Amino acid sequence: MLIHFIGPGGAGKTTTAKMLSKQLYIDYRDLDEVFMKVEGDISEYIDRNGYINYAKRNLEIYLSLKRSINHNRLMIMICSSGFMTYPEDISENYYRIKKQIENDSFTFLLLPSFDFETCVNLIVERQLQRSYLITNQEKEEFKIRKRLIQYLNLSCTRILTNEDTKIVVTKIQNIINYKLKK
Repeated sequence: MLIHFIGPGGAGKTTTAKMLSKQLYIDYRDLDEVFMKVEGDISEYIDRNGYINYAKRNLEIYLSLKRSINHNRLMIMICSSGFMTYPEDISENYYRIKKQIENDSFTFLLLPSFDFETCVNLIVERQLQRSYLITNQEKEEFKIRKRLIQYLNLSCTRILTNEDTKIVVTKIQNIINYKLKK
């Protein structure tokens, strides 16, 4: 059974997943990490092949990972920041996959704030601190404003990440335990 972590870059998905996986003694897969192992640097891939081809390839890698897991065990899947916001025509199956993820009771949308402007500012600040990203404030702000609208329209469980990671992990763990007992 997959636990999906979705949300924009800088929302705390990877940090939270790593701590939760240790707490629950389960594995996690970071779609960005797997993509980079398979295809190399994401920015360079997008520069060479375009964003749509990146999205298509990322979806293929996601599906390959999903097929390879043991569905009888819990595992965390950290989706790429734009994964839930790709154009719906990148694949004939993308819309269905996106809806399955969105409607799964074990999908968590992680955000540093539920206030739109505060969330934008926090995400941009965090993204600009990542030395591996080739970006600037204007580019990051444009991207998060567009994606955040889409994320806020999703109907999955929302988790506030702008507090101590241990508290965030405990909240998610309690939700998971409650849902597993149902």
